[in-house]
Amino acid sequence: MRVAKPNELTAHALPVLTASVSEAELSKWFPVSLQQITDPQEAPEPSKAALIKLDAGHYFVLYYGEISKQLMLRIPEASDASAFLSALFREVPLPRTRILWRREDARLPRHIAANRVSAPAARR
Repeated sequence: MRVAKPNELTAHALPVLTASVSEAELSKWFPVSLQQITDPQEAPEPSKAALIKLDAGHYFVLYYGEISKQLMLRIPEASDASAFLSALFREVPLPRTRILWRREDARLPRHIAANRVSAPAARR
């Protein structure tokens, strides 16, 4: 995994996964330099971000909210979401229990797969 240059990704990137991680886990699992984002038009909270290229060749944008401690990964809209997640989990040991949301077309690899990863239903 490495930080990519801004011009390496020319396609629009769409969210594929959100997860809850600590700052220590973020720096351990994503050992790359992240840029600070303080413009509220770019992110809803003070955040860190980077354009990253996995060893397998997949590009993604990583956003990390410093207040919410939530990680959001965005991939190019033409990318195969399941193939991306498979490549990601070969490099990053993100536990399934930390995943808060994933795109419906994004299947998790078998070794961490769950029947469904979703938010609990609202209580009435």
